[in-house]
Amino acid sequence: MDKPTVDTPWINCPPGEVEVSRRSENRKWTPFFWMILKFMCLFYHRVVVPRERVCFSCSVDRFRKRSRMGVVERPERYDAELDPLLVAHEYPDAGNEPRPWDVESRGEMSSLVAQPGPCPVCDALWWNQDGVTERYAEREIGVGRWNHRGSGALSSLLLLGALTLITYDIVNFMMELWGRPDLILKLMKKMTLYIVLLVYPLLSLCSKLRSLLTSRTPNLQWASALNARYLVKQAQVLDIGNKGIPQKSFFFFCLVTPLLTAVYRFLIFTVISGCGFRATTVLTSIVGIIFNEAFGLYIYLLHLLRVSFQRQFNLLTLYFRDHEGGERRCRGAFFSTVVDFHCFKGLVNLSIFVMFPAFVFGISSNFTYQCMIANSPCITESPLNMNISHHNLRLAWSEIILTLGSYLVAIGGIQVDYVFNNFVTNLLHLRSSEHRIFWNNLIKDINHVTQDSYFYLVTIIFSFISIYLAFNFSSQDVTDLVICNTTAIVCV
Repeated sequence: MDKPTVDTPWINCPPGEVEVSRRSENRKWTPFFWMILKFMCLFYHRVVVPRERVCFSCSVDRFRKRSRMGVVERPERYDAELDPLLVAHEYPDAGNEPRPWDVESRGEMSSLVAQPGPCPVCDALWWNQDGVTERYAEREIGVGRWNHRGSGALSSLLLLGALTLITYDIVNFMMELWGRPDLILKLMKKMTLYIVLLVYPLLSLCSKLRSLLTSRTPNLQWASALNARYLVKQAQVLDIGNKGIPQKSFFFFCLVTPLLTAVYRFLIFTVISGCGFRATTVLTSIVGIIFNEAFGLYIYLLHLLRVSFQRQFNLLTLYFRDHEGGERRCRGAFFSTVVDFHCFKGLVNLSIFVMFPAFVFGISSNFTYQCMIANSPCITESPLNMNISHHNLRLAWSEIILTLGSYLVAIGGIQVDYVFNNFVTNLLHLRSSEHRIFWNNLIKDINHVTQDSYFYLVTIIFSFISIYLAFNFSSQDVTDLVICNTTAIVCV
């Protein structure tokens, strides 16, 4: 059989054969990808790459066959079998080890094991950068030692430890500042810092809960976007084996800028303030560097997912062009991609909901603080206090600008809806009168899955509240913001 070219990568092959256009010359992925997943504690399942990926339609067909043949399912299995995200990403060791609810693993009704032939939608779950079905195993892409035995428990413990540290610090400064009207500005500034630092550990821990509780967490569907299986599946269209991670310059930026700002903050704590080196200061700075680096890599991870979906939607557009009229296979590939995209979109919306009010409050409160120190004799008459205040403001503004700017670059805007909208626009250009019914049904499907987001409204409301609070602080003790070890203002 002749090998199909890149222009026609979806030619069917006999069972057992894999379609090939140009297989990756280097199938082992760059270590930087696995380093990101390891540092961010994203490994949970022992198996990241399953032996088989089953589309939602095939999963439902198997479920129906078992039901017709009298197989009794546990009640929680009904939800799991009918949730496309659980089918795709959240099964424990999916497709690699026998599962107790599979009749095949019990040796009953072995006729269910036989498959009539390859499913084109299931094949689409293995697309590479050219839209070609290219199956791979963990050893081939180099996951190996990065996901060793016990990685899931280690990742969960590290995330719990990080949240414990932040919670302990929050309780300490809340006990110190709570109930003091003259220090509300300092309290709110510190809360802004910790809200942003809490974003990634909380989201990642929710992902672990999603994998642990599966069908019992229907409101945590967005958390599957931080599942290592989900990330590997999305990264397979980026040709990481040959080209490495996308946008290496942006990765370097997300890696270095948190380190530089953390070092600058450490210098303010120790050298500029004249407080000297202390064990608590050094330890706090080291922990701060780790949290800042994790947040920077989280921003890059959002960028990597956005780029992968842009590539995947482009491949899907070509797939529709080559299989115009094939409603079943096109709808199956479409819904498989859209379900994953809405998962990513939910993660982005939640990040916006948490971070943007903090950004708005940080900007407005910095303006307020800058005006207040100009009218404070205790600061203006002391060269040291004035110097510390200026460095505090430079640090705060640089971190706000760098973090907000990197987020906008990573997403390509405030939200990611434009990625899906561009895909829909390309499809509309492909419409033809010859397959009018096919396209009409497809447009109905698109209108059905298009989800309106209310996060914009909630974010705007919280942003206005933040502006109001920041500009209505009066009689604040701004001198307390420049003494030793209290220089971390609005460090987002």
